Amino acid sequence: MTRRLATLCLAVPLLAATGAAAQDRPTLLPSRDVAVTFRLTGTDRMPGDINAAWLASQRVLRVDNASAPGWLMVEQATKRAYMVMRQGVVMRLPAAPEIALLLDAPESQGRITRLGRRSIAGANCTDWKIERPDGKGGTACLTADGVLLRAQQAGKQEVLEATRVAYGPQDPARFRLPSGLPQIQLPAGLSGLRLPGG
Repeated sequence: MTRRLATLCLAVPLLAATGAAAQDRPTLLPSRDVAVTFRLTGTDRMPGDINAAWLASQRVLRVDNASAPGWLMVEQATKRAYMVMRQGVVMRLPAAPEIALLLDAPESQGRITRLGRRSIAGANCTDWKIERPDGKGGTACLTADGVLLRAQQAGKQEVLEATRVAYGPQDPARFRLPSGLPQIQLPAGLSGLRLPGG
């Protein structure tokens, strides 16, 4: 269970946190509602599509994956993440310093370099290289309005890449925790949220 939770959380820091370009560094957060379908390649740990949706007005991310035990919600305002289990339980995930840092200031993770441009799923994006002191940096391709289309951690085979991008209003009800469900706080010793391959 712990391994599967960590795997589902692979992409969260970049999905929720980084946006696209000024000239010299990424800015923060998608600027409008969007739903993106991703495929994680280079691994057999997480087959199937990963569906991420962003509610801009509340700055909340939802991630669904059929091979995971539930859906994930990340709140930008509180820096909190939750897993809503199919068994009718909400797991409050441990505080994740990486999410807090990336949501507040991606440059705090290390050196950020603007690379080239590419087109993914019919949308243009700019590649950014993030060099972290702990070696867990990587590259992220981001649209001009802050949507992640591709991410890969340095030295890893796994690549998270968009296969579909759909802009449009998101239903706020999908971004709320179900009422009345018991909540369990997972211990802080669990592995944190991280980039693909982490």
